[in-house]
Amino acid sequence: MSEVKGLILDIDGVLVGEKIGYNSPEPHQEVMNKLKSIREAGIPIILCTAKPHFAITSLIEGARLDNLHITDGGGVAINPIDDVIVEKHIIQAKDEMQRVINIYLDNNVYTEIYTVEDYIIQNSQVCDITDKHTHVIQRPPKIVESLVKESLETEVTKIMPVALNEEDKKRVEKLFQEANTDLTLNWGVHPVILPLQFGIITAKGISKKQSAINIAEKLDISFDNILGVGDSTSDWNFMGLCKYARGNGKW
Repeated sequence: MSEVKGLILDIDGVLVGEKIGYNSPEPHQEVMNKLKSIREAGIPIILCTAKPHFAITSLIEGARLDNLHITDGGGVAINPIDDVIVEKHIIQAKDEMQRVINIYLDNNVYTEIYTVEDYIIQNSQVCDITDKHTHVIQRPPKIVESLVKESLETEVTKIMPVALNEEDKKRVEKLFQEANTDLTLNWGVHPVILPLQFGIITAKGISKKQSAINIAEKLDISFDNILGVGDSTSDWNFMGLCKYARGNGKW
């Protein structure tokens, strides 16, 4: 692994596990120490997650990962330590966004929207999922009367519908198709709150993969010298770019 000059790491299921107080909501201290030592050796560690940056800032600051990170499923690329945002992909297609949110709300799909600084839900949807996701995000959502109205008045980087399980995920995907939109849908999970499945809806063409390409170019590091680590098939979205990759327990 002497050729590795950069790491791209998923967080949930890789750095963060399912044992609350041990490796959740933060990685175990030994993991934090190792991340810090790798970064101090001059190797960038790019965290690649569907979470917003404010959900991982304590991890980044604790391990001193003072480089760019991929957040909101590729919607935002940011270095929170230096307060530098290099990419912010706002969903500009307001009609499509409104259509997607409405179809999910009308079909009782728990739905959140994200801005660079906040995440938001409609007050009629507050439930146990809200509490579970608050643990993951490490702060409560902003609660509003109308999610659609709020989405039209702010800069949305991500829409996140939540499926109850793998079977319900098929329903949520079908509804997305019925919305007839060019927005991009990917999926993620968190080990603490399985079987919930989290949809990641971003602007057209925006993904972890594209953001990884952009950041590698900014850092001037070839993917021949990058190790990518994830825990699900969706992580191959960026891991497939890397010469070195680890997922599902295999190199």
